[in-house]
Amino acid sequence: MVSMEMGKGSRREGDGRDDPIGSDDSINYLESISVDDSKELSRIVNAIAEEHGCEILSYCIYGSKVSGYARPDSDYDILLVLKDYKEIIKYVYVRDDYRLNASVLVVDGKALLRDAEHAMLGEFVAGRLLHPYLPLYNGSYLNDVETLYKKRVIVEEYSTLMGLNPLVATDEVAIPLEYFLFSKIKKRARIYPHALYSYVKTYTGSHAARNMEISRRGFMRALRELEKEGRIELKVHKDGDDGNYYHIMLKDKCKGNHRALMKEMFRGAFAWLVHSYAARRTLNFFKEEAASKLKRRKEVKAYSIPPALDTPTILLKVNEGIVVDGNSWLDMIAEALGFRDGYSARFTSIGDKHAATSLCTLEHEEGMEGGKAAKKKESIVIKYYTNVKMAKWIALNVWLAGIRHYDVSPEKRMMNEYIGVRRVRALGINTPEVVAVSFGKRLMAFKYVDGIPLSSMIDALVGDHNHNHNHSHSHGNDHVQTGRVNRMEGEEGLLSHVKRYGALLGMIHANGFILRDTKPSNVLVVPLPPYNADDYSDGSTAIAKTSSDMLYITDFEQFSTSTDYDDMAWDIACFLYYSLLFKRDEDMARMFVRAFLGGYAQHGSSDAIARAAKSSYFLPFYPAMVIGIIKAVREEIRSFRC
Repeated sequence: MVSMEMGKGSRREGDGRDDPIGSDDSINYLESISVDDSKELSRIVNAIAEEHGCEILSYCIYGSKVSGYARPDSDYDILLVLKDYKEIIKYVYVRDDYRLNASVLVVDGKALLRDAEHAMLGEFVAGRLLHPYLPLYNGSYLNDVETLYKKRVIVEEYSTLMGLNPLVATDEVAIPLEYFLFSKIKKRARIYPHALYSYVKTYTGSHAARNMEISRRGFMRALRELEKEGRIELKVHKDGDDGNYYHIMLKDKCKGNHRALMKEMFRGAFAWLVHSYAARRTLNFFKEEAASKLKRRKEVKAYSIPPALDTPTILLKVNEGIVVDGNSWLDMIAEALGFRDGYSARFTSIGDKHAATSLCTLEHEEGMEGGKAAKKKESIVIKYYTNVKMAKWIALNVWLAGIRHYDVSPEKRMMNEYIGVRRVRALGINTPEVVAVSFGKRLMAFKYVDGIPLSSMIDALVGDHNHNHNHSHSHGNDHVQTGRVNRMEGEEGLLSHVKRYGALLGMIHANGFILRDTKPSNVLVVPLPPYNADDYSDGSTAIAKTSSDMLYITDFEQFSTSTDYDDMAWDIACFLYYSLLFKRDEDMARMFVRAFLGGYAQHGSSDAIARAAKSSYFLPFYPAMVIGIIKAVREEIRSFRC
């Protein structure tokens, strides 16, 4: 807590300037205050304090004079903190065209502390300490109040961010200090619109970097105090260009997103009441000030609102890809992919009916090449984590009650996907590259992988008897793959892919991960180009001849960590039974199972294999399977020896 004893012997004549923010000489305020103005301001605040018989705890300049966007006729904005000020809060306007004009916001010290800690005044006063201010007396007092306030802002804004997606609480996401500032003032601007003018003027233009650095230092003090108090775990992001990105783990209980929004709206309404109360008995001037602020709000349209103020989440850093949000999310992706002079975008729905996935093809003509128009072209897969798709997982949980449980929440599935893609690839297994993440829109964009779903190959191997139960995956393109499977190397080649997938799944399990959704359509086989001896004149012929097609695992919505053999067994059983839905060829089914288990046993556990024969695991698939196939699968599992 900030001591109320600060500022004893407070009234002081002369310059009165005392311990500026951070006591750091490297921060220079653009608008200097003259000695004469300083003396006049000191006279004004002392007169106010004497009128009410109060002791001055601290006072400072804030607003346009400090942030560098003052006009010649701009007032001095003064925050005056008094001890035991009975009126709690009040505006005092000083008009003297021959000296200076000042708008003095007078506040009781205890009320200011409560506003900083609990929003007692709707943050009407404490909110000013988000931005640069110049202490003229007892700056350490306001420094402490600022830190107290910014600690609460960090906790609240981080909790709200957690409500967007739990991924932010992992070491995959790093947060810059300015995120907390912009996230907060965006909410304040929404419910207190005339403040937008000062926000835009403060954080754009030639003074923006300096003003941002001043605000950032206060947040850094707050962050370190939270860490010292044990309320957060803090790590500096290793790849931060300027060292100002942090991995944060909040130990306080997070509040829901809707609850935080309601609280902010209530504060905003209360701030308006406090504003009206503070301007009492100065109604005419209050009307003039409101008209002035409305005019300034219109002027904002002539300036560019900082993208970070419009969409604060774009400030976040993820370990792979970029964070995109707002209405320009596709433009941000296009720019990241090198489209800087315009582009066209074509969307095509892909995947099964529950997939909510699109293939987006970006194109741009880049002049002539060989007499033809040269085009830059990129394809990405955009996956939406929607509530509509959530119904699929709810239905599965009902169907699999007592057997398995799937994550339902779109936010949790999105987090699983991002972490799964990266953790599995770290094992040396191919997964799609993440291009972009949008927390607000709940989507991820991946580099397109042009491959053949393993499900199509299994159909060719075992036969599907004209029942098309497999669908192209979000990264696949089943509907244009006809004929490609037939060019594979026959049964032996097809079984080799099944065996290799078994080995990959065994490796995943051996490292403490499970997939839970192991449909064969979630695996893509990407054929390597045909061997051409002329392409390997550098001596790499042997490597080329022995290279095999690449396998990509493409779906990680149900990815999780687990060392439970039953969880691993479900992954095995799910793949085997799902692959053999509606199949009738028992001999080929047995070959298929043996190939898969042979690959799995290279890295996986024999205990997991044995448990995959449990009767409860085939029951969910029973209505769509031939009894002979179920019997063949279970017999092969039971007889398999590593």
